[in-house]
Amino acid sequence: MSLTIEIPAGSPYLAGHFPGRPILPGVAQLAFACDALRPAGVRHVVLARFRRLVTPPARLSIQPRTAHAGAVRVDVASELGLVSSIEVVPGIPEPAGDWSVGIASRRASSAVPLEELLPHRAPMRFVDGIAGEAEDGLSCTARIPEACALVRDGVAPAVVALEAAAQTAAVWEALRSLRSGGAGSHMGFLVSARDVELHAATVPAEATLLASVRLVAHAGPLAHYRVEVSHETQPLLRGTIGAYREEAALSGQSSRKQNH
Repeated sequence: MSLTIEIPAGSPYLAGHFPGRPILPGVAQLAFACDALRPAGVRHVVLARFRRLVTPPARLSIQPRTAHAGAVRVDVASELGLVSSIEVVPGIPEPAGDWSVGIASRRASSAVPLEELLPHRAPMRFVDGIAGEAEDGLSCTARIPEACALVRDGVAPAVVALEAAAQTAAVWEALRSLRSGGAGSHMGFLVSARDVELHAATVPAEATLLASVRLVAHAGPLAHYRVEVSHETQPLLRGTIGAYREEAALSGQSSRKQNH
């Protein structure tokens, strides 16, 4: 099913992401792709590439088409061209088998307020606390606020929880920057998601989540993380994300790719 979605200035999809510089979240595009495949649902995100920023006003067309046996490609385009390409496997998510939830176990040593570590604000700030640290990653508690535009009838598509992992990665990067004498919080952009297994169709709004990230590779401002998000010890999703971190301060400008 093809969809057309208007993103005007003041769209609820932009609220809190980011103040003074509204950008459509990458997970919103993933949620739109899931909507286009109703009622089949999505159980696996093979690959999502976010190719350009979406700023208001914009009109998005969401076009699904068969990619290969068992998979569907969803192209998201604006008046400027292709915004993202998302390949998914439709179906009902299955509970995780032998997967045990991982968590960074070292006690968090930072007393820096989250407002200084993340540029996100309500209702798109999902992370609400640091649960533990490791040399190569971080675990954070999170929740999807009821007021988030991606919540409908008290639940959000489970893939939206990927934003909690992306924000956890952003917090870890900000802490590393501060400890090395840097400025801390920077704008971050989600450029890819790969091999994301979904173990639930939806996640309740306001439910306590645990998001953990571990660094896989790092090259300048581009990093890849292995991520997992759980709800009440039950896995919601796991996979790999790529994120680009602006080198400039938060007031700087960038024409880089899609966002956390």
